[in-house]
Amino acid sequence: MQMLTYKPIQANRQQFVKFWSHRYDDVQEDLYINNIGRELTEQRIFDLYQWKNGTPLSASKQAAVQQNFIDRRNAMESLPNNYSAHDFLARFDTGGAIWRIFWLHCCQLDRFPIYDQHVHRAMAFIQAGADEEISQYDRKKIDTCICRYLPFHATFSDIDGRRVDKALWAFGKFIKPIRSRFPTTIARPETR
Repeated sequence: MQMLTYKPIQANRQQFVKFWSHRYDDVQEDLYINNIGRELTEQRIFDLYQWKNGTPLSASKQAAVQQNFIDRRNAMESLPNNYSAHDFLARFDTGGAIWRIFWLHCCQLDRFPIYDQHVHRAMAFIQAGADEEISQYDRKKIDTCICRYLPFHATFSDIDGRRVDKALWAFGKFIKPIRSRFPTTIARPETR
């Protein structure tokens, strides 16, 4: 039987990232590590989306990746090097918000972090102690990513971005079942 206790303590950003990034666990992490930051070949893109999906891609998801990202790689060539998230996502306007945002990360991982339900949940809790899930609407997901998440993630700019991604993902995944089963268990610590 696995037993645990939980005691919230105040931590700075570095302590938070160190603690939670060590709790990140993904059996498919090699798919990400072996393909990110390299030339975006067809196979690497499929592997990255399999990693993002968490399981092998169904035939319909493979077709969507092919149509929305692989076949449209040349659309990036006409974008300036310092393109904004808004401009990029307007150019790649099909394929679902989270997968489009992930494509943005794949194309410029040093500028644009991964955004999904877990990091959204972590951000909402850290910012306001809110029990908030990601929107079901694509437009709202994109707006939230650009207007809230990117500035929030930038507050960790002095820490390796991948470690921040792992920490926020692990924390957001951790609080989901606890918040849904015991909503008063985790309360935002009062500031002094």
